[in-house]
Amino acid sequence: MRVGTVSPDGWPHVVPLWFVWHRGAIWVNNLRRSRRTRDLEAGSPVALCIDVGEEYGELRGAVLYGRPEKVPADDPDLDVVRQAFGDKYFGGVDAADRKSHDWLRMEPERIVSWDFRKIPAGRDDRTEMSRERSS
Repeated sequence: MRVGTVSPDGWPHVVPLWFVWHRGAIWVNNLRRSRRTRDLEAGSPVALCIDVGEEYGELRGAVLYGRPEKVPADDPDLDVVRQAFGDKYFGGVDAADRKSHDWLRMEPERIVSWDFRKIPAGRDDRTEMSRERSS
């Protein structure tokens, strides 16, 4: 996933981050001392872009907009999220808390998605060109 924030002076900042989806929200393990954290503390909204596919005709994804919140250490979902994070990125090893990181949670306020697999054949020339190249 790529995460976009905006600094108080108007400069955009985009970085890749690992994430898990749990109970209708995106969860990330966020580095406390980062430009992203400073942007969030200054009130920046966030755009999260998640996409997959290689060929034009198989591209799909979503952008989720919202404002992440810091997760308190006693959040009842945190154990499940740590394990899901560990399963996804660390081969099943629970993602331990680090002093340098905070957990953030964002329930999307708005979601925009696309799925080029749904473009009817012949409706988009690029879809046909992509199919011809892969044949």
